[in-house]
Amino acid sequence: MRGLCRRLCLVAAVLGLCGGSRNCPDLIVDRCLCAAERAKGPGRPALRIKVVCSGGDLVETLQPAVLPNRTVSLILSNNKILWLKNGSFFGLRSLERLDLKNNLISTIEPGAFHGLSELKRLDLSNNRIGCLTPEMFVGLNSLHKLNLSGNIFSSLMNGLFSELLALKALHFNTDSLICDCNLKWVLQWARNASVRIAEETVCAYPSALQGLSFRNLKENQLICAGPLELPLFELIPSQRQVVFHGDRLPFQCTATYVDKTTQVHWYHAGRLIETDEERGIFVEDSIIHDCCLITRELILSSIDINASGDWECLVNNSYGNITKQVEIVVLEMAAPYCPAERVINNKGDFRWPKTLAGITAYHPCLQYSFNSIAFHNGVEESKAWRKCNRTGRWDEENYSECPYSQEITQVLHAFSQMHINLTTVLEFSRQLTAYTRGASHFADKMDVIYLAYIMEKLIVFVDEVEDIGDALIEIASNIMSVDDHVLWMAQKEDKACTRIVRCVEHIANQILTSNIQVISKVSHNIALEAFMIKPSNFMGMTCTAFQKIPANVDKSMVHDLGSWEADPHSDQYLNFKCNTGNLNGSLLNSSTRNAVAVASVHLPQSVFSQSSAWQSVDNATCKLQFIVFRNGKLFPSTGNSSNLADDGKRRTVATPAVFAKIDGCSFGNLTSPLTIGLRHFARGIDPIAAFWDFDLLDGHGGWWGEGCHIISSAGNITTIQSTHFSNFAVLMDFKTVLSFPQYPGEFLHPVVYACTAVMLLCLFASIITYIVHHSTIRISRKGWHMLLNFCFHTALTFAVFAGGINRIKYPIICQAVGIVLHYSTLSTMLWIGVTARNIYKQVTKKTQSCQNGDQPSYPKQPLLRFYLISGGVPFIICGITAATNINNYGIEGNAPYCWMAWEPSLGAFYGPVAFIVLVTCVYFLCTYIQLKRHPERKYELKERTEDPQRMPSTEVGHSHIADAASVPQAACSMISSSLLENEHSFKAQLRAAAFTLFLFTATWTFGALAVSQGHFLDMIFSCLYGAFCVTLGLFILIHHCAKRDDVWHCWWSCCPSRRNTYSVQVNVRPKVNVNGDTQVHAPCLQESPCPNKSAVFNHPAASHCKLTNLQAAQNHVNCLSPVTPCCAKMHCDQLLDDEAHIHVHNEGSFRPNMHIHRCLKSRTKPRYFSRHRSAGEREYAYHIPSSIDGSIHSSHTDSPHSTHDSQSGHRRACCSKSDPYPTVNQPESSDASTVIYSCTKMPESDTVHHPAHFEMHPRTQSLPFNTTNHNGILKGNVHEAMIYSSDSTGNIKTGPWKNETTV
Repeated sequence: MRGLCRRLCLVAAVLGLCGGSRNCPDLIVDRCLCAAERAKGPGRPALRIKVVCSGGDLVETLQPAVLPNRTVSLILSNNKILWLKNGSFFGLRSLERLDLKNNLISTIEPGAFHGLSELKRLDLSNNRIGCLTPEMFVGLNSLHKLNLSGNIFSSLMNGLFSELLALKALHFNTDSLICDCNLKWVLQWARNASVRIAEETVCAYPSALQGLSFRNLKENQLICAGPLELPLFELIPSQRQVVFHGDRLPFQCTATYVDKTTQVHWYHAGRLIETDEERGIFVEDSIIHDCCLITRELILSSIDINASGDWECLVNNSYGNITKQVEIVVLEMAAPYCPAERVINNKGDFRWPKTLAGITAYHPCLQYSFNSIAFHNGVEESKAWRKCNRTGRWDEENYSECPYSQEITQVLHAFSQMHINLTTVLEFSRQLTAYTRGASHFADKMDVIYLAYIMEKLIVFVDEVEDIGDALIEIASNIMSVDDHVLWMAQKEDKACTRIVRCVEHIANQILTSNIQVISKVSHNIALEAFMIKPSNFMGMTCTAFQKIPANVDKSMVHDLGSWEADPHSDQYLNFKCNTGNLNGSLLNSSTRNAVAVASVHLPQSVFSQSSAWQSVDNATCKLQFIVFRNGKLFPSTGNSSNLADDGKRRTVATPAVFAKIDGCSFGNLTSPLTIGLRHFARGIDPIAAFWDFDLLDGHGGWWGEGCHIISSAGNITTIQSTHFSNFAVLMDFKTVLSFPQYPGEFLHPVVYACTAVMLLCLFASIITYIVHHSTIRISRKGWHMLLNFCFHTALTFAVFAGGINRIKYPIICQAVGIVLHYSTLSTMLWIGVTARNIYKQVTKKTQSCQNGDQPSYPKQPLLRFYLISGGVPFIICGITAATNINNYGIEGNAPYCWMAWEPSLGAFYGPVAFIVLVTCVYFLCTYIQLKRHPERKYELKERTEDPQRMPSTEVGHSHIADAASVPQAACSMISSSLLENEHSFKAQLRAAAFTLFLFTATWTFGALAVSQGHFLDMIFSCLYGAFCVTLGLFILIHHCAKRDDVWHCWWSCCPSRRNTYSVQVNVRPKVNVNGDTQVHAPCLQESPCPNKSAVFNHPAASHCKLTNLQAAQNHVNCLSPVTPCCAKMHCDQLLDDEAHIHVHNEGSFRPNMHIHRCLKSRTKPRYFSRHRSAGEREYAYHIPSSIDGSIHSSHTDSPHSTHDSQSGHRRACCSKSDPYPTVNQPESSDASTVIYSCTKMPESDTVHHPAHFEMHPRTQSLPFNTTNHNGILKGNVHEAMIYSSDSTGNIKTGPWKNETTV
């Protein structure tokens, strides 16, 4: 069935099209349909034709010739027809309906509908028709319905429909329809012609009639009065224009053309603009478009700097005007910029970007969570703006549209906006009083300003609501706990403090009436007492302000300064006690056991009796009131007050402020003065009595001393008198008394920086010295690393302390300072501890003897373990502390320094430091005990290495002797101090390490106290820090540098004049005699006394031991050194503190006398002389053997018996009793060395019977630069005993032994 229906419909459509084509044979337009139908009513044509050309692209109407003459309905909607020409439909006499809606028709020529006498319905809706005239509708005598809706006209000219005599329905609704006096005729015409205006025709303008149906309006509603409202008013371009000098810029202003009085004008900076060709300004004539729009252009062909500013387009007509403006910013070719800037104020944190000069920058207001509901009204986003002037500097700014950033200010602003009446005022005042109890946290001046505004609103209800006066006193008292600077800013901004004081003073005037004779108000900081008095009955009055003394305060301290000040968390209210009569009680005697008197006012009886003003008003009543303010915080001086009582803010209020006044009776100055007693709450100098004059400094008020003077001052109480009423106080100079600067602030005390700089200079001088002259300074490898690391970390600690401890304004920098201080302090303490351990290990290390001369040397122990302990442990501690919570470092609470939080510092710093100090002290104590037990342990020797080529493998050395009596001949030994690992003894090292620990700990402690204590104490601790800081630096420099001879030689070598003196002998080579042996000259070896110590060594006293002058000898000794000076000598006791530094492991009491000589040596590479101990072994000076080859005995072949029995030669080495000779050892290092001579007493028999001489076997090897003797034997007597030969390397070769030994 469905398929059959579809086929029938298709056949009917085809037949209809065929019939339409027959009725419209000439219609060949695409998308046009022609349909015919039979007439249904009488009087109509038998055949009705309908032509539909909808939804096509027609740009003009169809020619009437192509349409059937009998066309009744013509549908041309939804096309692109632009205009209707004259006679567009002529010939269509039968046309009854014409639909032209939804086209682009803007112009209708007169006579366009000519010939359509039968047309009944015309639809011109939704086109662009602006001009409508009566001539357009000529010939439409039968038109019943006209639809003009959706066009662009805004008004209809009078008599527009005069040709439409049969019109019954009218539609003219538009988006720009102005319902004013110009449409009043439409209502009259529609009523007279019985024309129905469509309900959907509503007014668009003015806003008062917007949305109302036009046909329901009354004629008196259609008026022509301002303000002018236009449906269309636009300026192109409408946004701010930034152009360069010389650019071209056109403007176009378009507005709705209301009537013939509508005009358009251009203005710049308030001046009417006309065409000016010289300036490149062209103003075109106005152009009217479609009878509904008016346009006027402005062309700036060559813009100059003067074109900057606002350009305004003004449209006016007979009953109003309206304007629009656009800003022009003219830039030079190289325009400056305002820099990016961060502004923090009470509206938030604003980051202004880099802005071009002349531009106004806008920043959206910040939104806060606490105001998103209560204070956000859903309006468009508000913005702050800031203008960058032409010079590239920020100028005007406006943040008024933005909400406050602090919740307190937001709440007080909300309080100020609330409406108050008699019903709500009591609850409102209670809420405000409760909120202001936290006034100590108010940090914005607007908080105080809003409270002053609210108090002025509440004061009007004081006489009507009983408790409002108490609330006002409590609010004012709470405001006095606000910070002084905030009150000062509020007073300077809006005189807020003055307004608050005025409100308090007006309370009594409004409350005191005939029914209320006395009022009394109390609070923490303000007390008020007021009376109704009659002058004729006045007998004088004294009122005293008291405060209760807390139970936990010593009653004997009530007279001390500041002891009476109120605790805000207690119930210590100020209260008045008044007595009538002419007695003037002293404030000193007014305090009781449980209360302290802080102020008193005495008004004498004669204040009224001598005034002529009271003679005629004896029965009048006056209002007498007294008010006491705990301090002067509500009386801040804001202007230039150098001529006032505070002397340019040098003086400040030192007492309570007392107000006394009589209202209701007017008279001049008092003939009998007021007497006011005031208790000081602070100590100062140069007091002055003053009163507060509200009229000074442009109404901001100030302290003035005229009419006030001090009559007495006892202890902390001052009594003043005044001849007028006002607010009185005593001002004093606190700055001179308490002139201690506030540290830490932006800068520390100057002594901190100066002393830290001195210490850093000393430390870096030490560091540089030990680095540059590392190879020359006699110090162990461990000691070198420990000293440099200690100096570096100490310098880091105190440099960061001085430079960053008070950088609390920068949180990231503050945290970095805390971390560095934590790390460097722990590391410094650990390096001191490692140093203490190293000293202990060296003192307690036992001597290890080795009989095998070929045993390999011990490898050097790595220093990595010291760095892992002293650097790694602090790094781990700091890393764990920071990883746990980075906020452990930085600022703790309100602390004025950058360090650590207290709880984490206990485990991460103070605990480890205490443990390190304890362990270090234990090492110090153990080292001290060891040195007491073994006083012979003095010095530390260098590590030695074996030289197989220079050490005979057949000899075995001895390290001890049996007894002094068993020595058959004198033994002479010499030891070079260059073998010492450290120039300082163990005792000196121990004392230095302990003193360094003490100085570092004390300096750190005083530095911490200097930044954490209050006034005065911070200055004391800063000075102590400076003293210990300089002491630490100088001690390091003196002990480790200045007291060391090798360091002095290094320093002198850097001086050209000194260096030339010492470098003369550097390149001198030893001379060789005819035997091929080196001639060694020793003119520098002078006689060195060696006093005998028989009481200690239990052997006979020996004579002085000296070096014989060998210049005349065949061989001479000449010691050269590029560094050290020659011919320096010292006693043995100078080095060893009256103790022998050579110790022999023996069972007797033999102890040779020692002498120390400075000697210069050759530049050859040093060699160690010992061949009887294992290489790499450290020993002390008391383990050093004293024979020529390193032992106190020679080898077996060197014994006295073997000397005589030898076949190849013999040697007689002995010292005569009167002139014993020492053995000499070549220094082993290239730096300054000390040659130690040891002489023993020879038996008398040997001295007499055996003339001493030396013999040497012939050389078995050739040496470079030397020529051997022909017999190879060098001989001499006792006085020429220094017969050492030297090879080309400068190593001393000794004796007639078969195997030559080079030392």
